[in-house]
Amino acid sequence: MQSAFVLAVVLLLVGIVLVLVDGRIRDHQLDAQLAEVAAEVDDIDDPPPGMALGIVDQTGNVSISAHAPESTAGLATGPAGYSTVRSAGVEYRALVVESSGRRLAVLADKRPWDESRDRVLEALLIAELAGLATAAGAAVLLSRRAIGPMAAALTVQRDFVADASHELRAPLTVLHTRAQLLARRAAREQLAPEWRSQLDGLVADTRALAGIVDDLLLAAAAEDESDRFEPVDVAALCREVGDSVAAYATTRGIDIAVEVGDSASAPLVEGLRPALRRAVFALVDNAMQHEKDGGTVTIRVSRTADEVAVTVSDTGAGLDPRDAERFFRRFAHGDGHRAGTRSHGIGLALVRAVVDAHRGRIMVDGAPGRGAAFTIELPAAQGE
Repeated sequence: MQSAFVLAVVLLLVGIVLVLVDGRIRDHQLDAQLAEVAAEVDDIDDPPPGMALGIVDQTGNVSISAHAPESTAGLATGPAGYSTVRSAGVEYRALVVESSGRRLAVLADKRPWDESRDRVLEALLIAELAGLATAAGAAVLLSRRAIGPMAAALTVQRDFVADASHELRAPLTVLHTRAQLLARRAAREQLAPEWRSQLDGLVADTRALAGIVDDLLLAAAAEDESDRFEPVDVAALCREVGDSVAAYATTRGIDIAVEVGDSASAPLVEGLRPALRRAVFALVDNAMQHEKDGGTVTIRVSRTADEVAVTVSDTGAGLDPRDAERFFRRFAHGDGHRAGTRSHGIGLALVRAVVDAHRGRIMVDGAPGRGAAFTIELPAAQGE
């Protein structure tokens, strides 16, 4: 439709130019014809078809041709030159000249010329409509050809995500059930607290994975998830993420710290808890990928009257904030990964997608060699 609109505007401009040029040419032709008649006429007895004559002789007598308009006599006694007059609802083009001591007025009925102009306008209008229809048809055809492969690729992608998510759901359900049974058995047999804590964390992680699979299925169906939004306690969510990665971080010599600012009320936002957990987890995982041995990854939660902020910072390789926007594109990643780790450049792109879906924004701060900090700001839940 945009292409058709542009072509329609072009055709309209061409049509306007043609009408203006045609009008000027016709005016010049009519003026030339009036001058030719004025140079050749001797009397008023036999005017050319569509014309009228008026002559004022040397004595001041005025004579006009048959069927001449009433204004012919007054025009003949008026100033010389070209003019346009209207009489009895008819428009005339007139020329008054002086020759051999007399004044001659020649008038031409403009109706035939106007009818010819109207036919040109009708032809241009038909050409405009035909050109617009042709342009719209060509634009639709070409756009479908161009978008067809993209639509097919998107369909294949959605089908793959739906199929993979469906196949993952069953083993995840089994894994979650086994983790629950182990956690209950550990509680019954009074195992060491650290074992029970790890098993409880395994249950929470498998539950989170199941939620991610459900989100992927909804995304594959291209459904609007805003109706599934619910109040989410961001502080509790960040503590859960911190507990989930603490054991893994310890094996890599990294400390995980969760800090929640002082507030009279819980930092609640409206959103999908699995998606928000996935975003925070991706930021923490990204920070650990760039953290050095003995470093600390900090998850800090703060809130204002209108927003809730989550900042994930590290003391690792750092980054240049001017390059931050590039890291949010899929398959893009920076330098400074720990040995033995590999970045696929997807985590931060997923974070951006989650933040955009929750009407928030993400900001980046840091410097090379001095760590980095990613901050998510989300609208606080209304009526909290």
